[in-house]
Amino acid sequence: MNDNVSKIKDRLSVVDVISGYLKIQKAGANFKARCPFHNEKSPSFFISPERQIWHCFGCQKGGDIFAFVQEMEGVGFPEALRILAARAGVELGEFDSALKDSREQLYQVCETSTRFFEKQLGNSDIGKRAFEYLKERGLKSETMSEFRLGFAPNTWDSLGGYLRSSGFSEKEIVDAGVVLKRNDGNGIYDRFRSRIIFPIADANGRVVGFTGRIFAESSEALAKEEGQAKYVNTPQTLIYDKSRILYGLNLSRSEIRKKDRCLLVEGNMDVLMSCQAGVTNVVASSGTALTPTHLAILKRFTNNLDFCFDADSAGIGATTRGIGMALGQDFNVKAVAIDDKECKDPADYVKKYGQAWEKLVASAKPAVEFYFDKAKENHNPDSAESKKNVILAVAPFVKRLSSQVEKAHWISKLAFFLRVKEDAVENDIMSAPDTLGIYEGLTRESADFKKPVSGESGAGNRVSLAAKIEAPDVLNEALLSLVMKNPVLFKNDIGSLDPKFLNPLASQVIAELTKAEFEKFDFNDFAKRFNTDDSLSLEFAYLKAQALWDGFGDNDLKLEFSSIFNKLKQKTIHARMTDIGYELRAAESVRDKNKITDLAAKFNQLAQELAEIHNS
Repeated sequence: MNDNVSKIKDRLSVVDVISGYLKIQKAGANFKARCPFHNEKSPSFFISPERQIWHCFGCQKGGDIFAFVQEMEGVGFPEALRILAARAGVELGEFDSALKDSREQLYQVCETSTRFFEKQLGNSDIGKRAFEYLKERGLKSETMSEFRLGFAPNTWDSLGGYLRSSGFSEKEIVDAGVVLKRNDGNGIYDRFRSRIIFPIADANGRVVGFTGRIFAESSEALAKEEGQAKYVNTPQTLIYDKSRILYGLNLSRSEIRKKDRCLLVEGNMDVLMSCQAGVTNVVASSGTALTPTHLAILKRFTNNLDFCFDADSAGIGATTRGIGMALGQDFNVKAVAIDDKECKDPADYVKKYGQAWEKLVASAKPAVEFYFDKAKENHNPDSAESKKNVILAVAPFVKRLSSQVEKAHWISKLAFFLRVKEDAVENDIMSAPDTLGIYEGLTRESADFKKPVSGESGAGNRVSLAAKIEAPDVLNEALLSLVMKNPVLFKNDIGSLDPKFLNPLASQVIAELTKAEFEKFDFNDFAKRFNTDDSLSLEFAYLKAQALWDGFGDNDLKLEFSSIFNKLKQKTIHARMTDIGYELRAAESVRDKNKITDLAAKFNQLAQELAEIHNS
């Protein structure tokens, strides 16, 4: 296994692997991105090509390519190994059998089911009629093949029987969501019957579930059965989480990153027809309403999102809800307006107008403009009630504009349309309920501070990083990063550091540095003195040294060193004083005068040390 890991690391760069998931940008010798594991505006996620590691200075996660895939895909090491081995072209050989865990078996069930459905669409009599129906809807055979469309026959045990004969157990077939257990507990039956099948893949292209659309022509009786839904979806399984899966993302993510924009539509056919018409940076929520998790996944690739949901009332409501959530996650949001009343969705538009779809998508309007135009269409401003409805429709979006000029622009346009004074419009907008507020998610800024510019030096010109940090472990890491930035610069300082104020790793590093030959310092050799976990932590500190202290002169680095160590001393002393406070109360409760006197003296000594640090 170790040999396989080495081969994969030799063939795959950490930059290439991570750029397959995130939009990254150059940052000196490294790369940076917005962290996919916590919400942030300023990038604090750094990638080191030199060290072949990644680390987020906001949430403190980090590691190698295997750790990244495990975090991103929510899988264990065996599955991460399989994913990366496939990408690197490494044969896992005998070790592959050890990867056949429960998740892997479900992937295999879904893949085998997909091949079954594909064959039915092309070869069975009813499947061929479904194929012709899809062509009448405007789909080309190449598009159907690319998205692996299929057909489920109108039988109760075709797929289940095929999967059993392929070596899968009944439990695995049920757990994959493609069959159901009978009510009496005796046997199973196919979930998808007489349906056109849309396989749903994860971001790596592995099929995890299915959407089945009823094909009534093949069975009029089935279509008339009470309770038959137009669409049936795979339920939540070990590998299919509908709140995380975006239909088409496996095929569109590189185009989304390239164009730095994503088109979000409502249905599977919308995705297929959009791609066929040349707009390939498109995804759809998969059998569920758009979720904050969907948006967090898209934010890995772009900050620009265009919405085009169905034109019916449900679609309009979904668009407003989606735009509200996207604004809450700081996307730049636009909306694509389909003005043709015969076209209720993007699929209809593409079928009617073909390549004109590209031009329509390119003309997407900012959210405020979109809702302003809709308000003008739906309300006649002659009555006071209509004027009020226009304000209510547009106000939530105008209120969220950060630019005062842009806000004034829309207030002016509204006043002109409603034929009332601008100050009256402004007052009503600012007092209108913020109906988008319910969709806002929590945002978290990365710790940032003003770096010194040329000619600046000293604490009076900037805010020290130490003032921004509360967690002792982060302070220790920051201190180590300073030392790793330029060990020679601090060779006379580290000997005076009292280890009682440091965590175990920082104490060990400082102890080892006191033995080092500073003039011949080599980080690779130095890191070999530590065990695997400590060595990785030191790697993170080394990466932080390159990312965090870029552009700092020697004097500024010295000031930061002093500030951070003083903060560490303060936190250590505060913690000790808190402990003594508890001990004092315990001693007082039993009237132990000697202990009270001793603890009070220690408390006063610590208070004096704290005052000296504050005054230094």
